[in-house]
Amino acid sequence: MVIAIISADKAHELKGKVFENEILYNPNQLEDGRWFISLPEAQYLNASDIVELFDFVRVDDESEI
Repeated sequence: MVIAIISADKAHELKGKVFENEILYNPNQLEDGRWFISLPEAQYLNASDIVELFDFVRVDDESEI
């Protein structure tokens, strides 16, 4: 799943704001401290608001590592 990395300031600015049809931005934080939003959320931002796009692979079970 590709996610959009954003700055901490942008994450705090967006949290709880509506981006489309009463759907709220929901920034989340990675274990390394970086903040991200989904691509559907990111499409409503300016390109300069996105630090990078990141291919995130979630591992639910440590035995899969």
